[in-house]
Amino acid sequence: MRLQSKLNLIWSALLLVFIISSNTAQAQFNWPEDKKTAQEKFTLYTDAQKQKNLKAAIEPLQWLLDKAPDLNARIYIDGADIYEGLATKATDGATKKEYIDKALDMYDKRIKYFGDEAEVMNRKASAAIKLLFKDKDAYSRLDSIFSKALAANKDKFAYYDIVPYMSIAKTLHEQGEMDDEQVINLYDQLNEVIDKNEGGKSASKYKEQGEKLDGIFMATVNVDCDFIKQRLVPKMNSNPGDVETAKKIIALSLASKCTDEDYFTQAAMKTFEKEPNAGLAKTIGERMARAGNMEQAMTFLTKAAELSETDEQKGEIYLSIASLEEKEGNKSAARDNAVKAAQASPSVSEKAYSLIGTMYMNSFNQCKAGKSIVEDRAVFVAAYDMYRKAGNNQGMQKAKEQFPSKEEVFTYGKKVGDSVKVGCWIGQSVTIQTRD
Repeated sequence: MRLQSKLNLIWSALLLVFIISSNTAQAQFNWPEDKKTAQEKFTLYTDAQKQKNLKAAIEPLQWLLDKAPDLNARIYIDGADIYEGLATKATDGATKKEYIDKALDMYDKRIKYFGDEAEVMNRKASAAIKLLFKDKDAYSRLDSIFSKALAANKDKFAYYDIVPYMSIAKTLHEQGEMDDEQVINLYDQLNEVIDKNEGGKSASKYKEQGEKLDGIFMATVNVDCDFIKQRLVPKMNSNPGDVETAKKIIALSLASKCTDEDYFTQAAMKTFEKEPNAGLAKTIGERMARAGNMEQAMTFLTKAAELSETDEQKGEIYLSIASLEEKEGNKSAARDNAVKAAQASPSVSEKAYSLIGTMYMNSFNQCKAGKSIVEDRAVFVAAYDMYRKAGNNQGMQKAKEQFPSKEEVFTYGKKVGDSVKVGCWIGQSVTIQTRD
């Protein structure tokens, strides 16, 4: 036992020397007049902390806090960890609250004696949300802590505090303690922080928080088209390279059903210039089509098909092009793109070949020559063949009902199985079949 005690003392002394000599991140230790006692207390609490005996660390730590408050920032860093650990394990409400208060007080005391308010407030905010998020009565207190952290840091406000702060605002809004305008103002401030860190070393982390921020904001305040137009569009227009705001406009417009607004297309095109992708090109193309700008619509939809990353996506886009061409009366172009769609993706082949079949069905009056019923009605055989490729039984039945009869085939000097050319834009040969 005596040997073990000596080893413990030696270990503690070595630990103290190591801490004092190697912790260059901290300022020099400012030992009080009673240096010996202070060193003993330091060793006792750090021993207890290392052994996870947090309650045993309280008394020696408190002695240092009282007798040597400017000893070193280390006592406040350790103090926060000790009291946060005790608060996490506490089951009694009053005791838990006492530990939480002491833990958060460590950050304030650290600022008082060692400064570095901005960085310490970032950490205090992070600790506070972990300790208090389950207590709905503590959200005004949390708001105060985060508000001070944001004021102290401005654009250096920590990325890991952004989403928690918006969540606090959401809860206060639900409790009737924060109105729409206050939430919007906070949202603007946090977005400004994210914008200021666009090119920094943590840019990706701020960007990720920004995406989550939008979701919480939209679940808190009713974002309408006027909000986007008044608050975000001017910001996008004032900075041609501001792709992030353009993306935000797209996301909020989709969620708020504002996709018919001109600024939605503007934001989509701005984003596409910097980050071209199939989805955006398709969105722009469809928007152009609704506006009647078919040339631009086809240009963007064709780009969308070229940029497609999956066969299914490519097939769907070619099918969209085919449908637009058909509405414009460009039947040959519609058929070509429908075939591309079917070849690209089996998942759209039914719709693609059915579209061609329906175009053939509707082309009877346009393509008939009026000389032979058998030749004129061959267009329906061509339609039948397309419906068959689509697996469209209903379409096949409707097409077959329009085939010539056996009598008509005989009358016009033909027989079943003969080949006949379907003229007009269809331009293909089919095998004569009859409806009876």
